[in-house]
Formats: sequence, C-alpha cells, structure tokens
Amino acid sequence: MPKPTSSRRRFLAGLPALGLLTAHAADEPPLQNIVFGSCLDTHDHPLLDRALTLPRDLFIFMGDNIYADKGGVPMMREKYALLKQSRFFQSLRSQGRILATWDDHDFGENDGGAGYPFKREAQQEFHNWLDEAADSPRRKQAGVYDAQIIGPAGRRVQIILLDTRYFRSPLKKVPKEQAMIGGACVATDDTSTTMLGAAQWQWLEQMLKQPAELRLIVSSIQFAPELHGGECWANLPHEQQRMLDILKRTKAAGVVFLSGDRHWCEFSKIDGPTGYPLYDFTSSSMTQKHPRGSPTPNKNRFIPKTYHLPNVGHLRIDWGAADTTLTSKIIDVDGQTRIEHSLKLSDLQIS
Repeated sequence: MPKPTSSRRRFLAGLPALGLLTAHAADEPPLQNIVFGSCLDTHDHPLLDRALTLPRDLFIFMGDNIYADKGGVPMMREKYALLKQSRFFQSLRSQGRILATWDDHDFGENDGGAGYPFKREAQQEFHNWLDEAADSPRRKQAGVYDAQIIGPAGRRVQIILLDTRYFRSPLKKVPKEQAMIGGACVATDDTSTTMLGAAQWQWLEQMLKQPAELRLIVSSIQFAPELHGGECWANLPHEQQRMLDILKRTKAAGVVFLSGDRHWCEFSKIDGPTGYPLYDFTSSSMTQKHPRGSPTPNKNRFIPKTYHLPNVGHLRIDWGAADTTLTSKIIDVDGQTRIEHSLKLSDLQIS
C-alpha cells in the first residue's frame, strides 16, 4: 500500500484511538472499479495475472492473504515478505489503492479467534506488510478493522473492513459424525459470545452514521448464507442479529457485504432491517481449487450457480447511469464471467 500522504498522515494522527471518524478522501475521483479476492496460498498463479488486467481503482484483500497458521510468526513474516516482493503485489500497489483485512490463516491459527496467543505479533506483521505508518492509529488499536470513504459527495463509497478474528469467541462444534457437509460448526445459544468485540461494535456503529452513498462491508467470513458447518456469521446468530439491529438503528442505506473464506463463490441475500435486501458477494479462492467441487445448501443463495475454481471478484459502479448501477462479477482465470448480478443503488435505499 502506498504510504499515506502528509495531509492524510496528519489527519489520521488526529483520530481518536478507536477510529471514531472515517478517513475521507473527498478530493479523489469516485470509485468505479473495485477488484476483491481472498485466499492466496501462492504469489505465482495465472489468476493473479488475470486480476492485474481488470479495470481497477481499488483492490481489496479479504483475508487468508497468506497461509501461515502452521509456522508461527517467523513463517508469517517470511510469507508476507514473499507476497510483498511479488510481481502481483508490486503491480497492485503501483497502479492503485490497496485495502485489506485478515482471516484465520493470516491471523495465525486455523479457525482462530480471541484465544490465539500471538495475535498482537500477528497484527504488527500485517501492518508491516501494508507499510502502515509507525504513528498510525491502526497500530495502536487492538484488531485490524478500518474504514475509509472515497469520493466526492453524491458519489461516496465507504469501505468498512471488519476484523472477525481478534475478538471472536470460540465456536461451538459437534463431533465429526454429527457435522454438516461444510464442517462441524453449529449455531450457539450462548449470547455472551462475540464476533467483533465491544470496541469494534462501538466503532462500527459510529462508522455507519457517516454520510456515504454506497457502503461495502468487508467480512472475511460470510454474513448472509445460512448455517453450513463452516465459519460464518450464522454460527453466532445473536451477533448476526446485532448487525441487523445496528443497520436499522443507524438507518444505513447502500449496504453491500463482500466476503471470502469458502474457496468457492456464491451470491446470497437476506431481507434487510430497513426494507432493502442485504447482498453478500462471496469471492474465493484466488489460487486454490475447492476440493469438494459441490456447494453446501444455502436457501439464501439467490443465483443458483456457484463457482469452485480460482477466481476474483469485480464490482463496477456506474455513477453516470440515470440510476447508479452496481454490477458484481466473478471472473475466472481466462477472464470469463462465471457469476454476475446487477442492481440499482436505488434498490439499496431505506423504504
């Protein structure tokens, strides 16, 4: 990530510790093309070459940006260095903006959460990878969550990057013989468990009160799909409901979720609390083939088609249309569109 400009560095330095304001690049042109992806176990793959050919104002790393959950912090440092030195990353950072969050394999522990003992060290390696300024508030807070608003009034896109690892409580799991096709994780009825932690929840509510026309909430794990045995928000249904309650309380319009993790792609949606549907566009994996090749059941999947080979997501925002149009695509290694859905920004307004 390019280092912050002096004006942006001064602005960031003035933010409170919890980041209760969103950094706003109002003087930048509106975002029109956003590329998003997750799950990179190598930095040398044809899909990464393909991603570099896509029109792009912003690239979002959605987690599992490296796989270092078996070698501790030394392996993490080594793999970040290899990614940072790769032609793929160097090209991304020279051609546009990069934003990122993490998931379990770059957090440092498979399915890991708040109990991971080296999470503070992992956070520093994450920030080092992105060249986060030494005096950045992100280095001082616990967790890697962040938010930015890009573009002028009327065409503002807020990107909210959640941290679903640093604070997350242990998941409830059942024995292997009772597991679902996607894994052994089941919904808990323990409402003391958390996905984001108190500080991040407080921060998120403040973020959603900031003015923006479109809000992209980046969650490393899926938000909208039904329970499937793997990691998802449905594992902690009270926290999923808390998200819906906050969206209703803040009257946040224009919300779309982007997610990864699954090693395959699907488009899901649920009814939103303010009268418009909440879409969740899942893009995964950039460099790996899904081993099963078949999807888990998901009644919230509104497009039947899924995709299970290396892919990247692309979101096109057509601000010039009479009614701003959003088109989300899953792109394969040959540049072909495998899943696509278009919607109007007016479809994401409070009814």
